[in-house]
Amino acid sequence: MSAAAGIILLDSTTLTAYERDLTRRAQTIVLDAVLDGRLVLTTALSVTAAAAELGHDARELSFLLNDPESPLTVLTLGQSALDIGSAATEPTLAGVKIAAVVHEARAVSAVVFTYEPKLYHGQPVDVVDMRP
Repeated sequence: MSAAAGIILLDSTTLTAYERDLTRRAQTIVLDAVLDGRLVLTTALSVTAAAAELGHDARELSFLLNDPESPLTVLTLGQSALDIGSAATEPTLAGVKIAAVVHEARAVSAVVFTYEPKLYHGQPVDVVDMRP
């Protein structure tokens, strides 16, 4: 599976699947991106949400995030936090997490890879549905 050339932004559902997906579909996306020379990004809030969902069972994801040769770049919240918080349609972690992904995807013209595409319904971003 390959999306149009460009930047890939993995949301928390894809990061969680990176750890849990027995078919390794999410890991294949990252590997293919490396082979294609594509930039792979995620947001700090996506990493936080995935870590919370995974609890203490995040060995594969931890390796990906901590490997100095990793193709994955985590975008910091930084000064964009005010814009992201203001853009959230609901004042919940889920609402802010979606707002962060949409904000960052739009800022860098990235395609969002997700296992829950309905979360982005009506949002001005390109989405790749990772569900089998």
